[in-house]
Amino acid sequence: MRAIKNLFVLVIIVAMLVAVGAVALRVMRGKPSGVEEIKQGIVMASSVSSYVYAAKVGNKVILFDAGADPDGKPIDALLAWLHATRGDITDVFFSHGHGDHTAGAAGLRNIHIRLGAGDIALAEKKVPPEAFAGKAFTTVMGFPAVTAGDPLTGAASIEVGEAHAGKEGKDAKKVVKAFPIPGHTPGSYAFLYDGVLFVGDAMIFKQGRLDPAIKLFDAHPDENKAAIRQLQKQIENEEIDIICTGHGGCTPKGLGRNQLTDLVARL
Repeated sequence: MRAIKNLFVLVIIVAMLVAVGAVALRVMRGKPSGVEEIKQGIVMASSVSSYVYAAKVGNKVILFDAGADPDGKPIDALLAWLHATRGDITDVFFSHGHGDHTAGAAGLRNIHIRLGAGDIALAEKKVPPEAFAGKAFTTVMGFPAVTAGDPLTGAASIEVGEAHAGKEGKDAKKVVKAFPIPGHTPGSYAFLYDGVLFVGDAMIFKQGRLDPAIKLFDAHPDENKAAIRQLQKQIENEEIDIICTGHGGCTPKGLGRNQLTDLVARL
């Protein structure tokens, strides 16, 4: 009888700790880090270790992932740094459909939300994350459903921002190149803009190097490694100055391609 009572008390204590932890995480996601400039016109901020990236394209702004805060406070911090407002955002490019990368878009209006077609149901919360840790984190955080009105299939080049004087004086727009990397999730994508490659959770930057996705949150590590190898081939003729990840930030300027080559050699 005493053993049962002790077990009951232990269960209550654990439940209370989980509840306190959940509240703390929900509070922390609304407290973004300081804004850092990656290169001119491209900045990053994070909360609960989920990174959001913003780029100023003329008078407009594009985002790469939207972070874990449904109120979008990391986004607002980036916009303030760029002297922009939410009304200046034209596009959000989601690396994949997990809630800690999509939640911040819940409060954005009249924008293009671009996400791999294979992750539409994941972002809309019609299916849960496959990894157990991802399921638990999603449950604790209570991420909102987000609908992507511009699904991606295959590689693509997407014009963004406003037209500017290009070669021979012709009007031109900046371009985001999208590369499918199904592995971490079926609809995972990498995006290349102005020499910066945004890879979401396919990779993590820690201790000065790139590594594959955290195993605890990755249900398909072998598929993800294969996707990283394929990505290297897809971008072999592209200028890759910096690689930015969903968790851990970015490689030092000028070392992006070398860091990726080193990662592939270790897979």
